[in-house]
Amino acid sequence: MKRNNLIEKSKNMFLSRKDIIFIFLSIFIVVLFYFLPTPSGLSHDGQVMIGILIMAAILWITESIPLAVTGLLIMIMQPLLGIIPAKDVFSSFGNQAVFFLIGAFIIAGAIEKYGLHKRIALGFLKHFEDSPRVFTFGIMLSCALLSFIMPEHGVAALFLPIITSILLAMKLIPRESNFGKISLLCVAYGCSIGSLGTLIGGARNPLTISFLSGIGINVSFFDWMIYSMPVVIISLPIVWFILQFSFPIEVDDISLAKKEISNQVAIGGRMKKPEIIVLSIVLFTMFLWIFFSSYTFFGLAVIAILGSILLFISGSINWKDVEQRVPWGVILLYGGAITLGIGMQKTGAGHWIAGVLFNNLYGVPIFVILGLIIFTILLTNVMSNTGAVAVLLPIGIAISGEIPGISPLLASLIIALSGGLAFMLVIATPGNAITYSAGYFSTRDLFKAGSLANIACIIILFVIAIVYWKGVLGL
Repeated sequence: MKRNNLIEKSKNMFLSRKDIIFIFLSIFIVVLFYFLPTPSGLSHDGQVMIGILIMAAILWITESIPLAVTGLLIMIMQPLLGIIPAKDVFSSFGNQAVFFLIGAFIIAGAIEKYGLHKRIALGFLKHFEDSPRVFTFGIMLSCALLSFIMPEHGVAALFLPIITSILLAMKLIPRESNFGKISLLCVAYGCSIGSLGTLIGGARNPLTISFLSGIGINVSFFDWMIYSMPVVIISLPIVWFILQFSFPIEVDDISLAKKEISNQVAIGGRMKKPEIIVLSIVLFTMFLWIFFSSYTFFGLAVIAILGSILLFISGSINWKDVEQRVPWGVILLYGGAITLGIGMQKTGAGHWIAGVLFNNLYGVPIFVILGLIIFTILLTNVMSNTGAVAVLLPIGIAISGEIPGISPLLASLIIALSGGLAFMLVIATPGNAITYSAGYFSTRDLFKAGSLANIACIIILFVIAIVYWKGVLGL
């Protein structure tokens, strides 16, 4: 038995044949682009950067190596191939958006350590016990609101045991109960939509403002909320209605759900002093982010690090907590994505791709906006959200330089917010994968509801881009 376990363990330590094929294919593409003749309008360095972009897309889609390792590979490929000097590549990794992300993860880790997120979640759910439909909307709204102050995958991981314990108490049969399907899908979709609302919800959001700051456009925490909140407010009820339409609820009585929530609230008891301290620091940090995060004041990163230091000084967390709870791999993925975008920009590769992709749209801004939304949503359904946004941002910014009526800020917002709306496949987001693991819905259920939800969100984003961002805000 022990020998079999050792053999199985040793197998897991090695890459599969399929992974090895994808790794060699991705590296071969970079080598091929290095030696191929350069087309008109594109520099040799730009051509090699496109090869690195394709390599990154293949590895991010297939996950043949960890996403973070792909981020590191992107960084070292540029100086190795003589495109950008190593000092420039690594200095771009140390921009303030990376430190904002580190600070935000530390704060989220403190919230998780003391169970504040669970207390908040149960507090929200207690107000939505009138009917099964209202309860499912409460799940979606609660997930969205918590995703304003925590990464979306953390919120999904929190809600999974809460909702499954309720479904088990109600004795609902997995994959047969529509109430069970909707409840778990509300978790996945609520987290995804809520993650658009603030810079904390997903790594792609600070990645976007980092790209923009690189070209002299500064977006504060409050600015981001002004741009994104209409998408959240409109999308939530519409996607919830699509779920009700896709899976008519068969449950009339949720008294068992009420009882289970009451039991879990009782177990939590009253707030203790450490929880109050952490909550006070979080609220203080949020206040500073909203009102003092512009570049004329402190900036996002300074406030995030300040909040983190206050948690250490108060004794609320220690470094061991940070090591356990901060996803350092996401930081490395993020850093690699930033260097990819800067390389695409400096070599002119982004401008060249923009011309090739969007020349057929005849430079009409409406068509370009719609094309960007659809293309981003399709791509983000088959690869990491941050990876998809990292691939497309330099192209979108290049498009804005080619087509009148499309500003860099508008193109970046379209890509960043579209990049968070991956509803159709299990692999699309951690939230989809986490909720699927409970076994209450099938991949077919996810695709059925997710395809309708994505169509609805394409329309919502398109209308907001034309009417609100361009028409009202003049972006």
